Amino acid sequence: ETLLKVIKNPVQARLPPGTVCYGFTKHGTRYTPQHFVASLPPDKPVALIFGAMANGSINRDDHDNILDMICISDYPLSGATAINRVLGSLEAHWGVA
Repeated sequence: ETLLKVIKNPVQARLPPGTVCYGFTKHGTRYTPQHFVASLPPDKPVALIFGAMANGSINRDDHDNILDMICISDYPLSGATAINRVLGSLEAHWGVA
């Protein structure tokens, strides 16, 4: 059984057609996690791209199909903390928390 499979770039080639991609960085458009989740399109697949937020950020040049760069805190966050905040908001929005 495979625990982890590393896929080579471009990752976008493996996403479903019409996927809306958002990147997370400390320099993006400021949202609370709850408002960001509420603004997601309900009828399209969504991809969330996180980097190591406290030590660096993802680059829009590396991901051509990122629709918007999102910031969920005024302070640098670790990737784990950023993911936790967004996924916790998704759970609450969908009513599965």
